[in-house]
Amino acid sequence: MHKFIELLESQLGYAERSSGYTKFGQWYNTVEFDADYSTAPWCDMYLSWAAKKLGYEDWVGQFAYTVYHAKWFRQQDAWGTVPKPGAIVFFDWSGGRKIDGIDHVGIVTRVEGGRIHTIEGNIDGGVAKRKVRDTDKVVGYGYPEKIKARLDEEAAQQQEIITASRPDNSVALTRTPDLLSQAPPVTVRENLPPSPPVRTGPKHAKPETGAHAKAP
Repeated sequence: MHKFIELLESQLGYAERSSGYTKFGQWYNTVEFDADYSTAPWCDMYLSWAAKKLGYEDWVGQFAYTVYHAKWFRQQDAWGTVPKPGAIVFFDWSGGRKIDGIDHVGIVTRVEGGRIHTIEGNIDGGVAKRKVRDTDKVVGYGYPEKIKARLDEEAAQQQEIITASRPDNSVALTRTPDLLSQAPPVTVRENLPPSPPVRTGPKHAKPETGAHAKAP
């Protein structure tokens, strides 16, 4: 998360154009194709952009809509109300506590004296800035590191299964037997006279009895 915060810090002072255009919205058009995001509110796309740059999208998420982002953290069992450095913080400016009322998002960089220090995009007229806030407008927090820990554990368990199935991590190759060499020898006879024909009666003929019966 230090790398993630450092990348966001490198963009501090970035401001949207008068039309609302941002490079973060323009980039997000490569994530979703249902609309043009180049002039859309970009607080969440700012975080998504940094996550993609670092390859952290599986545990930070890729979202433009803050409500969906918060619900994703909840579905990942990585949602809570305790502020921590590196946590994604979600705000409702009306002071509500429901996810559906979320208006804004940022990242916590420090917790001090009951207040949170954050980095946020699209704030104070469309600028990326540092902020110091009380928590009365906070709906909750998403914890990327919790998702990462779970994914790492699942990957380790999968590797253990593979290793247990073949401890030396090798592939056994067996030579296919030569079937021709195992076949019995065939004797070929040449220039033999043809065998006399074998005469048989009807398949269902009854044996002769009485005076006309032939000797066996």
